[in-house]
Parts: sequence; C-alpha cells; structure tokens
Amino acid sequence: MDPASGVIVAQTAAGTAVVLGLMRCGRIWLCPVCAATIRHKRAEEITTAVVEWIRRGGIAYLVTFTARHGHTDRLADLMDALQGTRKTPDTPRRPGAYQRLITGGTWAGRPDRDQDGIRDRIGYIGMIRATEVTVGQVNGWHPHIHAIVLVGGLTTGQRAEREVVGVFDPSETSLEEWQTHWRAVWAAALRKVNPDFTPDDRHGVDFKRLETERDAHDLGEYIAKTQDGKAPALELARADLKTAAHGNVTPFELLGRIGDLTGGMTEDDATGVGSLEWNLARWHEYERATKGRRAIEWTRYLRLMLGMDGGDTEADDLDLLLGADADGGELRAGVTVTEDGWTAVTRRALDLAAIQAAEGKDGNLDPAAVGERVSEVLAAAGAANKIVVLTPAEVAEAYALMLESLALRREEAAFRRRREHEDHHTDIEVIGSLDMDTAT
Repeated sequence: MDPASGVIVAQTAAGTAVVLGLMRCGRIWLCPVCAATIRHKRAEEITTAVVEWIRRGGIAYLVTFTARHGHTDRLADLMDALQGTRKTPDTPRRPGAYQRLITGGTWAGRPDRDQDGIRDRIGYIGMIRATEVTVGQVNGWHPHIHAIVLVGGLTTGQRAEREVVGVFDPSETSLEEWQTHWRAVWAAALRKVNPDFTPDDRHGVDFKRLETERDAHDLGEYIAKTQDGKAPALELARADLKTAAHGNVTPFELLGRIGDLTGGMTEDDATGVGSLEWNLARWHEYERATKGRRAIEWTRYLRLMLGMDGGDTEADDLDLLLGADADGGELRAGVTVTEDGWTAVTRRALDLAAIQAAEGKDGNLDPAAVGERVSEVLAAAGAANKIVVLTPAEVAEAYALMLESLALRREEAAFRRRREHEDHHTDIEVIGSLDMDTAT
C-alpha cells in the first residue's frame, strides 16, 4: 500500500501471523484469497442479524430462487433475468425477477385506497440476498439466489427513519398467501424474459422457516464450521467453500482445474471436470457476467433497523479485509520487509513460507526468533538484507498506525453510507414507486 513503508510480517498474541501493508483486490467473485475473508465476515454479519431477529421474537425464512436452464444458455442472460440488467451509458437498468418480488400493489398495498399489502400482513422488514453460480457440462450455467427474509415485524416511519417497534406472529393464511404470491411473480417474471427460463412450481422458489431459539444458537455454532448446506448464513455467504452437486462445479473449482492442467497434471488426475479449453471458456464467461454485480446485498435500511453498521459495496468489502487484519489482536513480534524484498519473496512463491515462519509454531515467540525465522526465508529469496526486526514497541507503533488508517477508512465509509441513505433513488425504490395501482 505504501512502497516507502514496505510490508510488515507480524505475529499476534495468539501465535498467528498477519501481513500488513499489502493491497487487496477485494474481488469477491474472482479472487479466492479475498473472497474467503470477505465471505467469512459477511457470514458472521448475517448470522448476527438473524440470531438477533429470532431472539427478538421475529421469524426468518431461507428462500432459494432458481430458473430453468440448459447448456446453451448464456450466464449473462440468466443473471439478467434473475438480478436485472446493469445500467450502461446507452441503456437504462431493467429489473429482474428478484426486484419484481417486492413491487406492485398486491405486495406493497395501495395507500391511496387505505389497503394493506402482503408485506404488511406478514410484517416484512427486509432480506439479505446472495447470488451463487455453478456450471455443468450437461445442464450449463446454474445461477440461483439464496435470501434470508425477515418477517413478523411491526414498523413505523419510512426509508432511513423506519424503525421496528415490535414483533408479531403472522397468520398461516398470510404466510401461505405470501409464498404463493412470490412463486407466481417469480415464474411470471422469468417467463416474460424468456419462456425457457420458467421454472416448475416445485423448483422455482423454496421456503425453509427458522423460528426457534435453537435455530438462533445453531446459526452461531455453524458459523465456525465448514459449509455443510445446513447453516442459512453460510448458505448465503460462503460460496467459496462449496462443492457443487449433480456434476456441476463452482467457479473456483473451474479455476482450480485450470491451475492443475496448466501445471502439468493430466485430465484424469486434476480436480473438476472438462478440458482446459472448456474450463477457460467458462471462467472467462463468468468474469464477464459477474462484472459490476453484487454477490451479497441487504435490503436498504435493513441494517439500520437492526442496529447494525456496514454496507454492500466493493469499498465495504475492502473495509472488511482491513478489519480482518485488525482482528488478530495484539501484535508482539514482527519484521519489516522492503518493497523490493517482498517482491523477491513473492517472485519465488515464498510469501506463505514467510507467514508461516512468523507464526511461532516451534513455540519460540521471542521477537528475535521470529525475525531469525523470517530472515531465513528472505535469504532463500536472495533478499537477506531487506528485512528489519521490530521490537515489541515498534510492532505496537506499526499496529497503531494501521488502526489509525483503518479508522479513517471506516469514517469515510460511514460518511459514504450516510450520503447513500439520503439518496432515496435506489434501484429497488425506483421500481417500488412504479404505478401502485398495477397489481402483480
């Protein structure tokens, strides 16, 4: 981040190692390294929200949305159908099936006629949406949306002033009405884009209800585990941990096979499926189709109603990455490596070895010992004179400077979010302001 400062490889009080001073790309769709950290932090955030809502007496549903697809369908077309098109200088944004779920008089009501909508009858306060993509040689691309929907809330106010003032149990009739409505809207919206995308009644929209105190505790426990398909927060956020089913692969599995095949493995020994050409073509199509899209997104103002901070932009993802550096706790041993020294380390793929050397797995946590171990790695990279061992005081000072920089970033992010909250012309709200006399 700052060539004059170089890179700091430091050890935490827990014996783990962190590397400070490196830029992060923050590409949740494309970077396995950044995606793992961002998605883990997002999963923690989602779990906190859902656990708190259930503890307050609210109800949560994990809802999965899918479209019919075939091997000839382009990923960009499917993503447009689900999420909507992206705005360009020449064309306006077109809503997708997801946005259609929360528009229209049947859903939102007709205030001019003093009529409530389905959202009022179920106490809808918002949802958290995550889009996941898999691909197979037989059935092609399979993008789908997981959403945790929070219902059972009594609210007052509008937009940024909206507050939850209580909870209630929606009637089974209202919940059934909601589910029937969303299934119909979802299918109709996809049919309008392309009749071939229309799902059947059984697979288009799936609802799983979470409502007990045990559910809340389970979410807290699952967050520390590898995704196993049973934790709604992880189901939403941790696409990087998943192995696709039914012969499909995840994008990072495409990337892994590309690495294996370009590294000299045979097709039989490499992970995944398909030829190198097939995997490269799918990966490039995936890059283009996901560009400019958000992988995980909260309904606007939902965080405010739940008393939570944060946002969904790429800048917010970078905040999470920097915050992860600060999560390691007190730094007590470390070294600084000059910019050209770290370049030499990475050129020889010794950066992981440098991090492991700082972890103190041999039990010797003395700063000088940490410096000696990391120096050995630098020497192997031909950069033995590019390192300075830090005293505990110097490590603390470096850590304080990093936290100061992080605090500034968070202040800028908070200001940006305040500006966003003041701007009520969001995509969903613009769609929601369409003619309310038109029932979906």
